[in-house]
Amino acid sequence: MLLGQYDRSLDEKSRLAIPAELRSALGSGAVLTRSFDPCLCIYPAARWEALAQASSDLEDLRPEARLAARALFSGAVTCEFDRQGRLVVPAYLREYADIHGDVTIAGVGNRVEIWNRRAWAEQLASFGAVAEDMRTLSISRA
Repeated sequence: MLLGQYDRSLDEKSRLAIPAELRSALGSGAVLTRSFDPCLCIYPAARWEALAQASSDLEDLRPEARLAARALFSGAVTCEFDRQGRLVVPAYLREYADIHGDVTIAGVGNRVEIWNRRAWAEQLASFGAVAEDMRTLSISRA
């Protein structure tokens, strides 16, 4: 399981140091791509394969699925970490998620998300309302 929140910064060569705890949980073959939210995601290989299969089962039938497949797969790159645990974030992905300078890296169960730090703070600010909705749906009784 991918857990934790880490503040990092992109260096001048667009490299981002991914925490060792997350790298080891991701394993080999992880994939970096766009998220459905304004952030980037790193999926472990097995989760990426499951997502790819689910997408391919739907994309011929629904326009929304084809759009999602285009965004996810055209933006995807295999994660190649250097000796310091850094990966290069391509320019088109940095632009998509407005990632320049300070970022927050978050383990969110089955994936890692990379956020512009300001956008991450905005996400957390809306958590109270979401928590209240979850209570009314009895989801919080786990």
